[in-house]
Amino acid sequence: MNVHQTNSAIQLRKTESGNEQLSSASSNQRLSFENIRIFRQHFEQGTTLLRSVLGEDQHQTMIVAMYEGTEKLLNQDVSEFAVLEYLEELKLTAKELRQQGVSGEQFRTTLLEHSVSTVRDLVHSS
Repeated sequence: MNVHQTNSAIQLRKTESGNEQLSSASSNQRLSFENIRIFRQHFEQGTTLLRSVLGEDQHQTMIVAMYEGTEKLLNQDVSEFAVLEYLEELKLTAKELRQQGVSGEQFRTTLLEHSVSTVRDLVHSS
């Protein structure tokens, strides 16, 4: 039996005031570059406050992990909800590592390994 998963495509929509809003449209498609671009943009915007908590180097490591992870998710049959969960978990993991006093190369290695593992699990479970 073949079960098709319905994804909701997240799109930016300009309002009359010029502000951008997220809107959803149902689709049965793989994650496109446009989907990934929007996820990346919102992730970066949503992590600016974390920069002061993580520090510049750790923040950049988190951004690199996000870009590498979302690159691997491009054109995969992964729900957008799963991608959003991955991105939120990435932020939480980075914050937890920093709170535990992990920094430098250990922070980089641990966060990147966590990201790779999570993305691999997402792709294999979909």
